[in-house]
Amino acid sequence: MNWKSSKFCACVKPYLFWICVILAVTGAERVAAAEKLSRPNFLIFMADDQYKSSVGCYGANPSHTPNIDDFATQGTRFTRCFTESACCTPNRAAFLSGQYPLRNGAHANHSGFFNGVKSLPNYMQDQGYRSCLVNKDGIRKPSDLYHWESWIKESDQLAPGATDPKSNRMRQSRFDEIEAFLTKDDDRPFCLLHAARQPHAPWLGKLPNGLEGYDASNWFMDSEFGEDLALLKKHGLYESTIVIYLNDNETHVPRSKYTLYDTGLNVPCIVHWPGVTRPGSTCDAMVGLIDFLPTFVELAGGEPDPAWDGRSMVNLWRGNTQSHRSEVYLSYTGVTLGSTYSRIPFPIRGWRTERFKYLRNLNYTIPHPMLDNVVLPPEELYDLAADPGEQINLISRPEFQSVRLELSDKVDEMMADTNDRGIESEMESLARYPDGEKKSERGSNE
Repeated sequence: MNWKSSKFCACVKPYLFWICVILAVTGAERVAAAEKLSRPNFLIFMADDQYKSSVGCYGANPSHTPNIDDFATQGTRFTRCFTESACCTPNRAAFLSGQYPLRNGAHANHSGFFNGVKSLPNYMQDQGYRSCLVNKDGIRKPSDLYHWESWIKESDQLAPGATDPKSNRMRQSRFDEIEAFLTKDDDRPFCLLHAARQPHAPWLGKLPNGLEGYDASNWFMDSEFGEDLALLKKHGLYESTIVIYLNDNETHVPRSKYTLYDTGLNVPCIVHWPGVTRPGSTCDAMVGLIDFLPTFVELAGGEPDPAWDGRSMVNLWRGNTQSHRSEVYLSYTGVTLGSTYSRIPFPIRGWRTERFKYLRNLNYTIPHPMLDNVVLPPEELYDLAADPGEQINLISRPEFQSVRLELSDKVDEMMADTNDRGIESEMESLARYPDGEKKSERGSNE
């Protein structure tokens, strides 16, 4: 039948008004939903010293992370998210600034930004967002610009299985204050970073469910992530919030923390962007912590700075591309601020491609001070396709010399670009803090 026929028009005409109303309403709802997500809220939950293989959706059996596992069924699970360094402060600084640690100044653990360095809370506030940090601030020496609008400290309530009431790692988060921030009468969208202190040691004692040690702290951290998700859903915010689950660096397994092997750098990462990321999907693209700030700024309506080391992942998250990075620059600073930690410089630099990993140990004449005096060679080269465990050093093999020279040159170029002078830069970092580490107002359990 010709839809333009008089008979068709006669049938439809009596209902035309209501059809238009329905279309207008549903269209308005779609527009409203689109506008609501055009400037989404952000909730980032960052674990502390969690190794990827201890997370259920990354292969742990049995799983002690039910909330993370369930969250992975709703979002996209990244398999190759890499940190830029091998311990807390430099990784968190890279995440917050979109810059490599040697460039932003926070390359030593328990250190902080150079003055003049802007970071996540600054940029999000520039875009009209209200910002909030919960619990741990890994930036021990803030720059003159570093400032969170709200900062929610740990509560006085001990976590189950707490063995040390003085440790911040044994305390529960203040979910009443988190709820108050989320529901505040404020038209601005929010950006909240819940920086957990678990499962970093010291670990919890035995829980009623039988777990203890690392497993207990991992389970408790997972339960707090579940509390955040429950608050979003309780107040109707889950569908207007991009939620990211992330970890700062791995540890507690061999060749992990304080090294530049993949077992220390490849961290769990799950992203849920309502209506955009595909539920239960997996992404194998190589990404880095430096890529998050440009992504947040673009989604907030701003323009990522081309001078940043990180690149926006918006197209990757949208599913418009299946790749992001082909290489990642890596660095480790051996000195850690604080009298109980290493003040011996042991810089390591590296370059990772899809297939190869090149490492340079700049102070190889001494044993690694943080690894029970392990002696490392001047250079290392691994074929990650044939040797994912990085056990066979190919640095002296004739057939790999062209790869060695190419990646070594890239490290040289990046060191020059970031004004990185190896041992000298580590000593300068110590000199910036003549009294040792600068303790925050919340104590020294960083």
